[in-house]
Amino acid sequence: MILVDSCVYIDCLREGRDVFEALRPWANRFDLATCGIVRCEVLGGVRRPKLRQKLSEYMDCMLYVPSMGRIWKRTETLAWELDRQGKSLPLTDLIIAVSAMETGAAVLSYDHHFNLIPGLKVFSSLELE
Repeated sequence: MILVDSCVYIDCLREGRDVFEALRPWANRFDLATCGIVRCEVLGGVRRPKLRQKLSEYMDCMLYVPSMGRIWKRTETLAWELDRQGKSLPLTDLIIAVSAMETGAAVLSYDHHFNLIPGLKVFSSLELE
């Protein structure tokens, strides 16, 4: 399973790339997942209503990782542990990472913060290996 980070959608949209085509190889090979933070970051910033609706429907077809209490508690612990190591990461990235780890998923992201999280598998390119 692959949890697609918001930056993948946002970068595709900014570059004028078709998000659905960009993710097609991933969807053909893996189950794609999303979570509330990713949905809010992506859909909250889309200006065109039809595109927003299409993206929302696409995400509705993905596996959804709910932000339950244990995810928040694990995020608290991870934030504290990383802070003790001098690593301060955005809360949104920590929640996305923990959501992925809770389900055994990897994260597809260009954001280097995810590489600082122990035990998290990260793919940093849309190109499949």
